[in-house]
Amino acid sequence: MEKKSIYSTSLIYFVVVCLFVLVRTLNNFGLFSFLGSAGTYIVNGVMQVGILFLFSILTYKAMTKKSFKATFEDFNYKKVSFKVVLIAIGLGVVIYFLNIFVSSFFYAILDSVGYESPNAGSSGGAINGWTLVLGLIFTAILPAICEENLNRGMLLNGTKGLGMKKCILLNGLMFGLLHLNIEQFFYATLIGFFLGFVVYVTESIYPCMIIHFMNNGIGVLLSFFTQKGMISGGIFTQLGKLTVSSPVVGFLVMFIVLLVLVILLFVLTRMLLRASVEDSFREKQKALQDLFTKFSYFEEVDKIQNDGADEETDIEEALLDIDKLKDFLQEHPDTIVITNKKVKMDFTSKVFFIASIILASIVTIFTFIWGVI
Repeated sequence: MEKKSIYSTSLIYFVVVCLFVLVRTLNNFGLFSFLGSAGTYIVNGVMQVGILFLFSILTYKAMTKKSFKATFEDFNYKKVSFKVVLIAIGLGVVIYFLNIFVSSFFYAILDSVGYESPNAGSSGGAINGWTLVLGLIFTAILPAICEENLNRGMLLNGTKGLGMKKCILLNGLMFGLLHLNIEQFFYATLIGFFLGFVVYVTESIYPCMIIHFMNNGIGVLLSFFTQKGMISGGIFTQLGKLTVSSPVVGFLVMFIVLLVLVILLFVLTRMLLRASVEDSFREKQKALQDLFTKFSYFEEVDKIQNDGADEETDIEEALLDIDKLKDFLQEHPDTIVITNKKVKMDFTSKVFFIASIILASIVTIFTFIWGVI
């Protein structure tokens, strides 16, 4: 079943990458211009909801022949405590500000080799309330749900049998490349590593969705308020001005801000791990209690059926009987199943993943070349 899951994941992800490249190419040639001003939103919605969410779920379900409930479980849709939600919100805020440092650093490298963003100087048109609403929907809400569904849902579940390190590395790399542009590749890859780690330890996709939404949503809000003149570029713009006027003081302040953000990231991540362990312990404890209850029930049934057993069954002694417990689990395999064994990726799955990486890399490198020339 693990190998079948890896194969299904690799094939579906390859198809998704092909579809993304096709849509991006057609859009660049202006083939969606007939959609008018709403074309960007329509294409974005189709790619997010149609390809990343519905296509991945329905195709995976069909290939693995699982129910919708089992499919969503495979995609790590597992509820978390309110405490985990709050910590994830905090992490989302910290990730956003750290992302500014990371993206600024890598963009400075691109700028040093003559790269110019194709979106530089483009105007977003009139700024109003609808601009904010549409920005939050198509830049924050849909990506947080749909991109996480594909990457921290299907992809991570399908590759977790490879081990934690390989799984997270592949997840982050594919997430960065799926953006299909050099500007987003660097920071998206780093964020992908972190989100892969989060879902791996929490066993839930929801904290990643929250962090993703907060990271994108804060950017949309600050951009809107800046363009409306409600704020003047924010703290990082002021730090940039300070760095120009007084380099030593400016870099010192930026170093302190970065240090505080990194410390907050470690503290909140540790809190998330602890909260996740507590949630997992309560879940395992409940599962064990259910196991004891079921075992007790079937012992009583056997006792009645055996006609004559008058002595009361001692559950604790029965559970110490390893052979009896093994027989019980074999007769009732749905009671509890926990496996963490590693599996090897088959050749076909490797081919699909490598093809996905190569195809997405070619497009990403091309965006860099196009920006330079």
